[in-house]
Amino acid sequence: MERAAVFLTELAPQARQVFEYLLRNPGREIHCTELVDKVLGGPDEGDPARRVAGVLSGMSKARSRSGRRYPFHWWEAPEGSAGATYAVRPSVAAVFLAAQLSQ
Repeated sequence: MERAAVFLTELAPQARQVFEYLLRNPGREIHCTELVDKVLGGPDEGDPARRVAGVLSGMSKARSRSGRRYPFHWWEAPEGSAGATYAVRPSVAAVFLAAQLSQ
């Protein structure tokens, strides 16, 4: 839980918002377009997949400082589709939510 707390404090603001949305939906696969719509203020002229990937790059410092790998999974879109899907395991979400409560 200590490393989870370090991870959370090191997140860039938008990366934290996206990660918290994933934490509130543990075990559910969430497409990048939903993250853009629900967390990042809706679509703009950019590609949603690239926009989310760019925001999540704001987790690199947190990952490095906490000594953790990224605490979410992602899947590329199937052939003929666009955008990645993301999810956090329920057990991982529980650790991070407990770390948030202890801050």
